[in-house]
Amino acid sequence: MTNDDDWSPEVQRMLQEAQAMMTDEVMEETLRSKAGVDPSRLPTLLDLVAIGVTNGAWRNSCIENWHAEGRLSDGDMMRINSYTTDAMRRRLNGWCIESGITSASSTALAGIDAEDVVVLAGRLFRWLTNAERRLPTGMTLGELARSVEDLEEYEDHADRFLGSFTGQMEDKGVRFGLLRTACHGALACPQWWAHPTWPDRVDRFIRILDDVTDPHWGSNGERRGRLGTEPPTAQDHDILRATLLESPWKLDPPAAEWIVDAGIGYLTP
Repeated sequence: MTNDDDWSPEVQRMLQEAQAMMTDEVMEETLRSKAGVDPSRLPTLLDLVAIGVTNGAWRNSCIENWHAEGRLSDGDMMRINSYTTDAMRRRLNGWCIESGITSASSTALAGIDAEDVVVLAGRLFRWLTNAERRLPTGMTLGELARSVEDLEEYEDHADRFLGSFTGQMEDKGVRFGLLRTACHGALACPQWWAHPTWPDRVDRFIRILDDVTDPHWGSNGERRGRLGTEPPTAQDHDILRATLLESPWKLDPPAAEWIVDAGIGYLTP
């Protein structure tokens, strides 16, 4: 692994200049212009932070390798990712309340100390790496890992990510760190539950289920034909819409697999 000390003074200088250009204002403008998000709204910002943490600390780890190995299906991943995002969001909201933030404006985050973020990161780490934690699929994290070595590999990844998560706040402030993590969530995972575009994505998905002429299904609707009839628990589209909006992790396995196969993640809201 390359160490910062291995880089030439010129490279180090350029990296420092690039880091200095990253400010709260740059992150805010990125959210506005690239994701259509109002970064001043604390609830929206926390949703995106939850997505960014889930993607960084959970999905972009050996979990993705386990998925590729067949330990988890695509439908399992959708359910677990949304469940984990919800858990991260609830802990972020609770942490804000404990920190005395009652405003709906994200500017209130500027008053939080970096030491308080270390407390938050510790809570997130303990939840994420708890081997007895039961996933929406029914198995525990330890059962998914299958071995002490695999579980330790995941723990190491989560520890590194959350260490970076807190470290950037020590350097440039809590609000900057959360804005940066929110940018990660907004730009890397626009197809995820809790993203501001998710409700529009769900509404379009429900509309096209009975419209074989929609371009999503191909020029002659052949993709819709190959997909087949919805599983029993997905046939009531009103209930399906409510579940997708509120708690996708509660979908049963056949419905989750069918929805992923239908390409909900590839729809343009």
